[in-house]
Amino acid sequence: MSVRESLIKHLTSILRASNSTILVILCDLNGLSIAKIGRKSDIEINPNQITSLASAAFSASEENWEDLEIKDQVISFTFFEKVCLITIRINETLLTIVHDYYKEWPLDADSLASSMYYIKEKLSEFFGTAKESEDSLEDFSNKVRSAIYLFGMGSEVPFVSYSPENFDSVNLLPALSFVLDSLQNPIFIRYCLVSPNGLTLDAREVSGQNLPISVEAFSANANVAFQKMKEESEGSSIGKLLSYVAISGQDPENFYGLITCPSGILKFSKSEDTSNFQDVSFVGLFTLTYGGIPIICEARNIIYSLLNIIGSEETTEKFIKSVNVLTSFKYD
Repeated sequence: MSVRESLIKHLTSILRASNSTILVILCDLNGLSIAKIGRKSDIEINPNQITSLASAAFSASEENWEDLEIKDQVISFTFFEKVCLITIRINETLLTIVHDYYKEWPLDADSLASSMYYIKEKLSEFFGTAKESEDSLEDFSNKVRSAIYLFGMGSEVPFVSYSPENFDSVNLLPALSFVLDSLQNPIFIRYCLVSPNGLTLDAREVSGQNLPISVEAFSANANVAFQKMKEESEGSSIGKLLSYVAISGQDPENFYGLITCPSGILKFSKSEDTSNFQDVSFVGLFTLTYGGIPIICEARNIIYSLLNIIGSEETTEKFIKSVNVLTSFKYD
């Protein structure tokens, strides 16, 4: 069996692990396809766009991780209206799984980690690089397993609103600040509201962290990347971009995560002139100590609260729905 055939075999094992997985594709860091395997689905998937999005998903948080001195990114979850893209860097390639999270969630972490072991091993042969040691292969597959398990675990936070009962409809910023101050669980290291041009509208951060990058630079980097991914997915058959989560770190016991998602449209005047409208994004940095479920639940609660203040917005409403779908599954 050739190395390429062996790669296809392991991609096929990932596809077969879940009937809700639609496509498994391996590409280089620039998005050039190397191998892929898929199944028929009601959801139309363009493999070329998936590889392009995979490249964007990996690079989206790279600058922040470098600035934060946290390496290396293990996995990213990019949620769209219809599917989630799970992207993992393996050597100089990107493996992306296109999965229908409305039918099944989370992925089988053990099965996927086992496939990662063999794919990483075969990629060394494919590119003619030095043979991977068994310790290196096990370390990599264990990181992937832990990241998937941890993101799908944790206590669910009740769906509640943190918006104030009364607020000034002309000057909304104090009401937005009230929401950020009302988190019930101290699970974010820092979290921000940011405009499309990277301007931090409001932010909070846990004291004593001494991170090597300011909260303003952090939120600007994350939002620029999120806007790039939105542009990359514009008009896609998989729907609007709802959220992006990246997990990074060397130690599975001390993984860090980054989440970015839409948070509605802020109107700076009562005029219907769209020049007075600005999209707002939520950006958060967290550890996976408590699991991923409370993270996405609190992000949902913050954003739901913001919509109660600034008004509803379709894509943001769909983000809230997606979180409710994810948390409706049983997590052990």
